[in-house]
Order: sequence, then C-alpha cells, then structure tokens
Amino acid sequence: MKKNQLFIAIAAMAAIISFTASCKKDKVIITNTGNNVKAKSLDVLNMFKNKAPQKQTITVNITTGGMVTGAKGTMVYFYASSLLDKNGNKVTGNVDVELTEFMSKSDMLFSGVTVTSGDQLLESGGMFELRVKQGGQELTLDPTSAINITVPSTVVDMDPMDFWNGNDNQNKDNNLVDWKKVDSAKVNRVRDSQQGGGFKNGFNAMQFNYFKFGYCNIDREWGKFKNKCSKFRIKMPNGCVDSNSTALLLFKNYNCCAWCYWMTDEDRISTGYQLPAGETLKVLIYKKTGPGENDLEMSLQEVVLGDDTEVVFTSTTACTLAQLEAAIEAL
Repeated sequence: MKKNQLFIAIAAMAAIISFTASCKKDKVIITNTGNNVKAKSLDVLNMFKNKAPQKQTITVNITTGGMVTGAKGTMVYFYASSLLDKNGNKVTGNVDVELTEFMSKSDMLFSGVTVTSGDQLLESGGMFELRVKQGGQELTLDPTSAINITVPSTVVDMDPMDFWNGNDNQNKDNNLVDWKKVDSAKVNRVRDSQQGGGFKNGFNAMQFNYFKFGYCNIDREWGKFKNKCSKFRIKMPNGCVDSNSTALLLFKNYNCCAWCYWMTDEDRISTGYQLPAGETLKVLIYKKTGPGENDLEMSLQEVVLGDDTEVVFTSTTACTLAQLEAAIEAL
C-alpha cells in the first residue's frame, strides 16, 4: 500500500502595501458589557461579490493524472487514478478541479473567508478551497494515494505554521469559515538551499496520512502574543446604526483581518475575537447612506491596541463603491 503524502510548499513573498492613515491615541473606557447581542448590519458580502476571488474550474484526466495551476500561483498535482467516487470506486477519465485562492487581506474580506478559529484570529500563509467533481458529484482522494500542493507564501519570515481545514462558521456572521488545526499535519519550514534553489523565500513542507477536500489553510495562531487586549470597542459617528454601517479590522504587519459586528446594548461595534495588545490595527468603517450602489461614506483610523481600547470616529467622508473597494485593497 502506498503511503499517503501531502507536500505543501509555500514560496514567494507577498508585498505589503502601506496605506496612509491618521493615528489616534487609545482611550481607556469602563462600560458594563452586559449580555451583548450580535446584530448583522449590511449584506456585506453580496455588496463585494464582484471583487471576491472567483472559482476556477480546470479539467484533468485523472486516468493519467496531471497538474492544475491557479491564477494566483497555487499548484496541485494529482497522481494517476488517485480519486474515488461516493461508492469508493476508482474514477477514470476527465474530472473538474474547482480551485479558489484567498491570498491577500482584501481576498479574505471581499469573500468572507477570513482567518478566524473559535475566538482566535490567525495569520494566514496562504488559503484555498479545493474540490474535485465528476458529473457534478464530489470525489475524494484514494487513501492509498497522494496529492502534492504548492502555495505561494503570503508571509516572508521563516516562523512555523500549521495546516488547517475550514468548516462553516456557526456564528453566522460575515466571517464565513471557522478553521480547525490538523494536529497530525506537521509543517516544516525549509529554505530554498535545501531544495536546489527553487524557492527563493523558502517554503513549508508537510506530510500526513489523508487529505480532505474543501477549505485549506496554512496558518499560525496569535498565541505568540503574551498580552491580549481585554476590551475593544468602536464608537461610530452620529447616524450610524446596525442597519446601515459596519467595520472591518486589518493588522498592519500581519496577514490577518476580520469583519466586526454591532453590540446592541452598548451601541458600539466590536469583535468576538481576541486581539493582541501592542500591535498596530487599521480600522475601516463605512455607512450606506441611500439605496444606490455609490451611496456610501467611509473613514479610516490606525491605532496601537492597548489593554482597553476604544476607537472613536466622529465623521465619515462620501465615497463610491469603487473607492471603498480600492481602500480595502490598499490596506
């Protein structure tokens, strides 16, 4: 029986685009948190659906096997006769490989495929959704076979990362995926000199005994931060309510972001995820001012998280949808 293997290699450096923003000193607040209720504000993801990463469908003859390469550099190699149908039978002939890549913070925010695990935020080293079908029916990997995957890196350091599978987020907010670490999958950081110089920035190699099609991620936890922000709130300008406005968070120095939600009993926006004190956070808010696509206003602040942090917005500036999307892409 052939030993199952999955090698995931992460290469290539993702450029961090700086976005000029004003800085505001943290304000320490004391409030009664009470029993907060999450109130979903706008149809955020539908609003940005044209900017979300698109599914790519590529045909492979699985009888002979072959390579699939995504638009953003993800490469998947299928060995010959490596797939099974729902009855456990070997699949032959052409199959449809469906691949969606989520590499940047804007990819995550536009799609809702962000980096959240329970109440933790993760830092992504590259995410993708991979499914294989024949005649519309989903296929699985033969447990006696293997699959090889190369994912361009979205981080530049050599710190360890882990492999994660994604499930539907039961919180039903705009962060659609809840990530679960695959403990049996050890990710080893390897430099290019050990692999013939083929990867200029090093890569992650992983080997384990199964592969589950669906959402997959190379991530690491915020556990390296010893100090966590105990309370985080966003005070919105007058006229902003849960039905017309929302906020999103992006870390300046990490490939990490998340959508926020309204806290109805405090009239504030917050996040259900732990945040690391001392890190620089970009907070972008926007408001829908009318029924038209371009009836929008937005504002941006950059803050350094303290123990108790409230970010106070007093005004917003009119913008078009294209300008709002461009601001998110530049963060």
